[in-house]
Amino acid sequence: MAEANEEEKASPAETVEEGTSRREFLAYTGAAIAAGTLTSCSGEAKLNRELPTELTAKQLARRRSGRSQVSIIKCESYEHDLWPILKNALKDAKLPDFKNAHVVLKPNMVEYREGSPVTTNPAVLKAAIELVKHLGAGQITVAEGPGHMRDTEYLLEVTGLGKVIKEAGVPYVDLNLDDIEAVDNSDGLNELNPFYLPKTIVRADAVVSVPKLKTHHWVGMTCSMKNLFGTVPGRKYGWPKNMLHIKGIPHSIIDLQHLVKPKLAVVDAIVAMEGDGPINGTAKPFGYLVVGEDLAAVDATCARMIKLEPNDLPYIKMAGKVVGNIESKDIDLLGPAIADIAQVFALPITMRDKSLLKQAAEQGS
Repeated sequence: MAEANEEEKASPAETVEEGTSRREFLAYTGAAIAAGTLTSCSGEAKLNRELPTELTAKQLARRRSGRSQVSIIKCESYEHDLWPILKNALKDAKLPDFKNAHVVLKPNMVEYREGSPVTTNPAVLKAAIELVKHLGAGQITVAEGPGHMRDTEYLLEVTGLGKVIKEAGVPYVDLNLDDIEAVDNSDGLNELNPFYLPKTIVRADAVVSVPKLKTHHWVGMTCSMKNLFGTVPGRKYGWPKNMLHIKGIPHSIIDLQHLVKPKLAVVDAIVAMEGDGPINGTAKPFGYLVVGEDLAAVDATCARMIKLEPNDLPYIKMAGKVVGNIESKDIDLLGPAIADIAQVFALPITMRDKSLLKQAAEQGS
C-alpha cells in the first residue's frame, strides 16, 4: 500500500496547534507530582531513560515471525450496529481461532470527561464482543483497571460500557482489585521481576485489546499496546500505575506485550483524540476501526494513519525489534491505502517541546 508523502507527515517537534501552554503544562505536572500522581526527582531519570540499544538473544527471540496483516475498516458513526460492518470487512482477514477459549476483552476506561472521547465507545466494545463470539470463544470476560479514576462502577455507568456488558451477559472484572499472581519477567526491560498481574489476565486463554486511538503526552500516541497498562493492578503499582512510569513507560509497554500476550486488537478510531491526550485532548472525527493480531503492526499502522513515523515513537520502534512488525513492507493492509486516509493530528505539547518532561520532573526535586 502507498504511504503518505514524507513532507506531509507530522514530526514529533512540529507545532500543529497551540494546545496547552508551557506554563499550563508545568503547573499541571507540578501539581501532579506534589499530589503523588506523578513521580519526580529520583524517578525522573527512569521516566526519561533510554531504551536499551543492546538486547539479549532471549529478548530478540520473543518477536513474532512472518508477515502481519492489519485491517482498516471505514466506519463513520457509532449510531449503527457495528458488528455487521466488522463481520463483512473481516471475512477475508487472518484472525485467531478462539474455539472454546476464555477470552478477556480489555477496553480503555481510564477516566471520564463528558463529551470527550477518552474511553472506548460502547458500540465498539459491543462489536468486539460479537467478534470474539464469532471466533468461537467459550467464555468471555470484560476487564479493565482504570489508571486514573478509581470509582469503576461510576465509570461503567457514565461511559455506557456497563450497559453493553450487562446486555451481552458477560462478567466484568475490576483488574485494579482482582487477586494477583506473580509472573516471571527476568527478560523484561523495566526491572520489575517478578511482575504481578491480575489472575483474570494470567489465567485467560487470550486477551483482546480494545483501545481508543489517542495522542499521549508521555509517549506520543496510545493505542493497542499502551492500552495494556490497564491490565496492571493499581493496588500493587499505584495510580496512575506510578511504578510503571518510574521504571520507564516504553519499557513497561514492551514488557506487557510478553507478559499479557494479547492475541488481537480492535481499535476505536471512529472518533479519536488529538492534542493533549490521553485525557485532556479534543475529539478528532476519523471514521475507522483497525483490527489485527500483531499489536506492533496495528500500532505502527495507526501511527501512519495520523501521520507519525512509527520509528519516531520509542516504544513502537522497540516493538519492531522484540514484539512484531512495524515496517510497511512487512504488513499486509486490508482496506484503504494509508496515503488516501491519513490525517495530521494535533500533538501534545510534550511532543513539540520535549524539554518539558525534564522540567516537569525537576519541579519535584
